Amino acid sequence: MPRTTHTPSGKYPEHTQVHHLDLEAAADDLLARLPGNRRQSESLAREQGVSVIMMAMEEGDALKEHSAAGVVTVQLLRGQVAVGANGEVMDLAPRQMVLFQPGVRHSVEARERSVILLTVTGGEQDG
Repeated sequence: MPRTTHTPSGKYPEHTQVHHLDLEAAADDLLARLPGNRRQSESLAREQGVSVIMMAMEEGDALKEHSAAGVVTVQLLRGQVAVGANGEVMDLAPRQMVLFQPGVRHSVEARERSVILLTVTGGEQDG
């Protein structure tokens, strides 16, 4: 099983059967908190081994190469980011996303002020 290099921590939303997420409002809130910080993030939902996290990044901010034990998606909502994996760099435009299989090492760099939506599975689950 791939080794997780980062375990999410911090405040999570309460468990509920349905999460209704206003992505525009959440992005606006993170961007409002961004000045003076290189990055702001918030966990929007976490259920049954799936985490949904929104992150606002200032231009030049980067998530260094890392991996996760589960499937990861990176979806760009605003701005422009470069996503690196397997020796390749992919420039994402708004409403584009990339999906990584478990254990794939990847990085994200903001080419301009950007907002991304991350979905991370917890990896293998006990059945």
